[in-house]
Amino acid sequence: MPQCPICKAAVWVGDRYCPTCDHYLPHPEEEDHFCPRCGIRVAPQQKICHKCKAVLPEMTGTLSTAPARGLKLLFSIRGIFIAIGLVIVTLLLVFLFKKSPEPPQPVVTLPPQAPAEQTPAAPPMPPAATAPPAPTAQEPAVLSEPTTPSPPKVTVPTPSPPLYVVNAHSLALRASPSRSAPLIAILNFQDEVELLETSGGWGRVRDVRRDIVGWSNMRYLAASDS
Repeated sequence: MPQCPICKAAVWVGDRYCPTCDHYLPHPEEEDHFCPRCGIRVAPQQKICHKCKAVLPEMTGTLSTAPARGLKLLFSIRGIFIAIGLVIVTLLLVFLFKKSPEPPQPVVTLPPQAPAEQTPAAPPMPPAATAPPAPTAQEPAVLSEPTTPSPPKVTVPTPSPPLYVVNAHSLALRASPSRSAPLIAILNFQDEVELLETSGGWGRVRDVRRDIVGWSNMRYLAASDS
């Protein structure tokens, strides 16, 4: 019997929506589309969400053609070759400018100057008699008391939040622990999150890869082995 790709519940052949989580059951050749308001999976040709009745934006076709992918790949390869060529030309120009000889600098010679007239030096003054320094009384040395060293500061490392991974195909990240709360982002399968707190079967988590904080259902989260 086929299963729902989101909650893994058994569904009947021909069902369009999962009776357990209300998600749209896509065909293998269809892409994933979600409602921007409630985050539930919808069909590509739907115009109104079957759960929250929100108007869905116009979606593109579900099948991606091979020629379009080939053109994208061709343009990306051409852009890489153009960028490599520009880098090589820039390096050659820098190398040629560094190797080019500098023009000779003109040498300026100053005319010889006449020697200045020497003035007779004044006779040295006799040294003045200096009185011997008066003896100074030496103060007794003050013994300082030994200081006890202060104990080193011990810093206790703060434990890091536990890591969890998403065990569903996609999981909604909401602003509060409620299915009607606004949608913040969509977590994909095997995404790592940090569990910050829990409330009524919901967990406040932080997406490690994108640094996004929100609430998700703890039923679709599993403790990470790492």
